[in-house]
Amino acid sequence: MKYCKILVFLISLTGIALIAGCENYAERTHPSWVAPTAGAVYDDSTIYARITQAVQTDPDLRGANIEVKVNDGHVTLTGKVLNENQITKINMHTWMVDGVKKVDNQVAK
Repeated sequence: MKYCKILVFLISLTGIALIAGCENYAERTHPSWVAPTAGAVYDDSTIYARITQAVQTDPDLRGANIEVKVNDGHVTLTGKVLNENQITKINMHTWMVDGVKKVDNQVAK
Protein backbone atom coordinates (compact mmCIF):
# COMPACT_ATOMS: atom_id res chain seq x y z
CA MET A 1 0.00 0.00 0.00
CA LYS A 2 2.84 2.35 0.88
CA TYR A 3 4.49 1.66 -2.48
CA CYS A 4 1.25 2.39 -4.35
CA LYS A 5 1.07 5.87 -2.82
CA ILE A 6 4.70 6.54 -3.71
CA LEU A 7 4.10 5.28 -7.27
CA VAL A 8 0.99 7.47 -7.69
CA PHE A 9 2.95 10.44 -6.32
CA LEU A 10 5.83 9.87 -8.78
CA ILE A 11 3.47 9.47 -11.74
CA SER A 12 1.64 12.68 -10.76
CA LEU A 13 4.94 14.52 -10.33
CA THR A 14 6.12 13.34 -13.77
CA GLY A 15 2.86 14.48 -15.37
CA ILE A 16 3.15 17.93 -13.79
CA ALA A 17 6.77 18.22 -14.95
CA LEU A 18 5.79 17.30 -18.51
CA ILE A 19 2.94 19.81 -18.62
CA ALA A 20 5.12 22.57 -17.16
CA GLY A 21 7.75 21.85 -19.83
CA CYS A 22 5.29 22.57 -22.67
CA GLU A 23 5.73 26.32 -22.67
CA ASN A 24 5.48 28.47 -25.77
CA TYR A 25 9.09 29.48 -26.35
CA ALA A 26 8.09 31.88 -29.13
CA GLU A 27 6.87 34.25 -26.43
CA ARG A 28 10.22 34.10 -24.70
CA THR A 29 12.35 35.09 -27.69
CA HIS A 30 15.33 37.20 -26.80
CA PRO A 31 14.82 40.92 -27.59
CA SER A 32 17.96 40.97 -29.75
CA TRP A 33 16.49 38.41 -32.16
CA VAL A 34 15.95 39.80 -35.64
CA ALA A 35 13.98 38.10 -38.39
CA PRO A 36 16.26 36.79 -41.14
CA THR A 37 16.37 38.85 -44.30
CA ALA A 38 14.55 37.61 -47.34
CA GLY A 39 16.61 35.60 -49.81
CA ALA A 40 18.05 37.10 -52.93
CA VAL A 41 15.56 38.00 -55.63
CA TYR A 42 16.43 37.24 -59.23
CA ASP A 43 14.62 39.05 -62.00
CA ASP A 44 13.77 37.39 -65.29
CA SER A 45 16.24 39.43 -67.34
CA THR A 46 19.13 38.31 -65.12
CA ILE A 47 18.03 34.69 -65.34
CA TYR A 48 17.71 34.99 -69.13
CA ALA A 49 21.17 36.57 -69.46
CA ARG A 50 22.86 33.90 -67.34
CA ILE A 51 21.25 31.00 -69.19
CA THR A 52 22.00 32.53 -72.59
CA GLN A 53 25.62 33.21 -71.63
CA ALA A 54 26.09 29.63 -70.37
CA VAL A 55 24.59 28.13 -73.52
CA GLN A 56 26.59 30.36 -75.87
CA THR A 57 29.92 29.72 -74.18
CA ASP A 58 29.64 25.93 -73.85
CA PRO A 59 31.68 24.34 -76.66
CA ASP A 60 29.51 21.18 -76.51
CA LEU A 61 26.50 23.26 -77.59
CA ARG A 62 27.91 24.49 -80.91
CA GLY A 63 25.32 24.06 -83.61
CA ALA A 64 22.42 24.26 -81.18
CA ASN A 65 19.69 26.78 -81.97
CA ILE A 66 18.02 27.51 -78.63
CA GLU A 67 15.42 30.11 -77.66
CA VAL A 68 15.08 30.97 -73.96
CA LYS A 69 11.98 32.56 -72.44
CA VAL A 70 11.68 33.43 -68.75
CA ASN A 71 8.51 34.40 -66.92
CA ASP A 72 8.64 34.78 -63.13
CA GLY A 73 11.52 32.28 -62.85
CA HIS A 74 9.78 29.73 -65.09
CA VAL A 75 12.01 28.99 -68.08
CA THR A 76 10.82 27.64 -71.42
CA LEU A 77 13.47 26.26 -73.76
CA THR A 78 12.67 25.70 -77.43
CA GLY A 79 14.70 25.06 -80.55
CA LYS A 80 16.74 22.37 -82.26
CA VAL A 81 19.93 20.59 -81.29
CA LEU A 82 22.16 17.99 -82.89
CA ASN A 83 21.92 15.24 -80.23
CA GLU A 84 20.52 14.15 -76.84
CA ASN A 85 23.72 15.21 -75.07
CA GLN A 86 23.03 18.83 -76.03
CA ILE A 87 19.48 18.64 -74.62
CA THR A 88 20.89 17.34 -71.33
CA LYS A 89 23.57 20.06 -71.24
CA ILE A 90 21.07 22.86 -71.89
CA ASN A 91 18.82 21.54 -69.15
CA MET A 92 21.77 21.35 -66.75
CA HIS A 93 22.91 24.90 -67.52
CA THR A 94 19.37 26.19 -66.99
CA TRP A 95 18.88 24.56 -63.59
CA MET A 96 22.28 25.84 -62.40
CA VAL A 97 21.13 29.47 -62.69
CA ASP A 98 19.94 30.99 -59.41
CA GLY A 99 16.30 32.02 -59.45
CA VAL A 100 15.07 29.30 -61.82
CA LYS A 101 11.90 27.78 -60.38
CA LYS A 102 10.77 25.54 -63.23
CA VAL A 103 12.12 24.42 -66.59
CA ASP A 104 9.94 23.42 -69.54
CA ASN A 105 12.47 21.89 -71.92
CA GLN A 106 10.84 21.61 -75.36
CA VAL A 107 14.13 21.36 -77.23
CA ALA A 108 14.11 18.73 -79.99
CA LYS A 109 16.69 16.90 -82.12
